Amino acid sequence: MPIFPKIWQRIIGRKNGDSLGIVAPRFLQVFHDHGVETSQIPRLIQQIKLDELQSSEKLLAALTPEILDQTAQLFGVRIEWLEGVDDQIYTGLHCYKQPELFFEHLASLPFNPDNPLNTPLRVLTTTKQLDRNNSHHQLLAPVLLEKVAELGDEDIYRYHIYQDGFDWGYSPSRIELKALTQLVLKALHIVPLFLITDDEMEKVLEGRLIPGKFLQGCLVTNPSLEDYVMTKEESVVAKEVDELPDVKSYIEQHHLQSFSFKKTDDPQPSVFPDSQEVPRQLGKRAQLQSELWEPVRNASKTLWAENDQLPIAEVIRRIKKMPVFKASNFTESAIRKHIANLAPPGVRGKPGRKPNKST
Repeated sequence: MPIFPKIWQRIIGRKNGDSLGIVAPRFLQVFHDHGVETSQIPRLIQQIKLDELQSSEKLLAALTPEILDQTAQLFGVRIEWLEGVDDQIYTGLHCYKQPELFFEHLASLPFNPDNPLNTPLRVLTTTKQLDRNNSHHQLLAPVLLEKVAELGDEDIYRYHIYQDGFDWGYSPSRIELKALTQLVLKALHIVPLFLITDDEMEKVLEGRLIPGKFLQGCLVTNPSLEDYVMTKEESVVAKEVDELPDVKSYIEQHHLQSFSFKKTDDPQPSVFPDSQEVPRQLGKRAQLQSELWEPVRNASKTLWAENDQLPIAEVIRRIKKMPVFKASNFTESAIRKHIANLAPPGVRGKPGRKPNKST
């Protein structure tokens, strides 16, 4: 009798009813991989009680088709995977040679364009050393994040993964990805890169991996994808600027320059947070000051929310690395004046500089 590979053993086993043993673990996995602790599941799926999470047997008895459908909808995963029928978690999204599909999708998602560090677009890559002359695969996968819930201070996201497998070494693929990046910069300011292994990328492109744990951490990455679509005047770390005419030509050929991503659905933070009454109209000088410093203050809040031990000097350094901020060219002392009061109590008084030597 031939020895079947493990994958065939799993498929045959499921046909014989073993998929029941997969349902409860996958139900727990989908929450865990989206940053939800087991004890928090009833906050999102109210039909599930805490005592039903004590064992796989109790959980399996509590799960109904309606609960599984609700969970699949919440996280955008395939119900067939959740039910243990197969190993494909996501239905593939594709936009290669159809960039308008990506833009329409992005425009449909709620996001705050005044907070550059809350970008809904992040890109997975198998290398941080992108080299267009390298013949080896350098795959990138754009991921759109859609906020679906809040648990305490944590945002919970649904992940929309584009499985085209953009290859940096293949010119048509690279130029299209650069065009996407250049256009979304109008609203998102930054497009961070997150490194994963070749094996992890293969699973991502096959829809067999939930990418949440790979998309965490500081969003000011080095390099970031916007470095490849800016001029030397826009950024001192701009790369491959000689391809910018090709990127512009691609945008014009596909009539993409008319797309807009400016969102007005979410309420914007008040520039008078401590005031009970907001003036009917800001003076011109106050309006300019707000436009200049409010994005910087929002970015600082986000950085300290991610790491409340960051010295003020480090936050200033990261802000100055982002030329999309109009205030990034100001001096450190000027930026410090506008963000120091936002620093966590344990950080204030820690400027991150070497003390002056006494004379």
